Amino acid sequence: MSNENRRPWYRNPVYLGPIAIMVAAIISSPLWVPLINPPPPDFSISVSPMQGPVQQGGVIQTTITVKGVHGYEHSVSLSASGQPSDVVIAFIPPFGEATPAYASTMTINVGSNVLAGDYTITIKGTGADGKEHTCKYILTIKPTTVTPAPTPTPSPTPSPTPSVEAYMVYSNIGIAAGDVWVWSGADWGLEPPLLVDGSYVTADAPEGTTCFAVTSGLGHSNYVGWGVFLGIFKNHKLITPHTVDLSDYENLEFFVKTPINLKMEIQQDNPEGKKSSSCLISNYGWNSSLPDVWQKVTIPKSAFRNVDLTKIFCPFMITGKGSKISFYVDEVMWVP
Repeated sequence: MSNENRRPWYRNPVYLGPIAIMVAAIISSPLWVPLINPPPPDFSISVSPMQGPVQQGGVIQTTITVKGVHGYEHSVSLSASGQPSDVVIAFIPPFGEATPAYASTMTINVGSNVLAGDYTITIKGTGADGKEHTCKYILTIKPTTVTPAPTPTPSPTPSPTPSVEAYMVYSNIGIAAGDVWVWSGADWGLEPPLLVDGSYVTADAPEGTTCFAVTSGLGHSNYVGWGVFLGIFKNHKLITPHTVDLSDYENLEFFVKTPINLKMEIQQDNPEGKKSSSCLISNYGWNSSLPDVWQKVTIPKSAFRNVDLTKIFCPFMITGKGSKISFYVDEVMWVP
């Protein structure tokens, strides 16, 4: 317990009636009664909703609330256990100050081969002072629904429904799974980025009201970039890498607002895995004469050469070079 939260014993006078007053007068000493110390500072953790269904290969979210009690003044980090393999859980944000409270979005990304059934996931909050509390979430995984083939008719055959849904990498609620890493000229002694904000508020965002915004530091050879990497992380450090199969997807799509040509890559396996060939957005829909307009970029999967699309560790990494350059990205997804 910190000195700020330690409260001294103290005494208040208590009226004990005429007899007590007489005794007090005789011994010339007032009576004092100590009060009980208040409870020590602590925190609570809760989840709402407490359960939810999701199909194999799907994504589901819930909200974790961490609340300080009795003047708790430490940060609390979040972690999860009990999930089956090929189920990736991410918290946005993964930690925060419990004074007075903070909320974190827990995103659960379920692999397509996870067995259907009910799973109890334990969410643990760990305070900077070592205190720990947990709550439970019931995850119900359902088999993927198979759509029956349409009955043939003399009319033209409708286009078949894609076998997979779009894989969302970054959206208005953040990233679907894993963590974000940022790189810049600061890695080589140059000025660090002036701005890195994954929830930058802008009224003209293509999706919702926020986007991912970065601004590089000063210096002609400076640069800044960011990417989404899959796995289990703690304080932005990778504990266990995960991969996603992108072979059934046709294009990487996202919106960008920028005055400079940006470089796109993906990476397989883990941080030491192969990176794909670079793709410049100027070849896939970006027009340099419209630097202040949101533009849609569509890159076919065939453009990302030299990687195995069945085991992608980083499905999106983007980099811009220059002094104090800014660029904005929104609604990043792989589409079938």
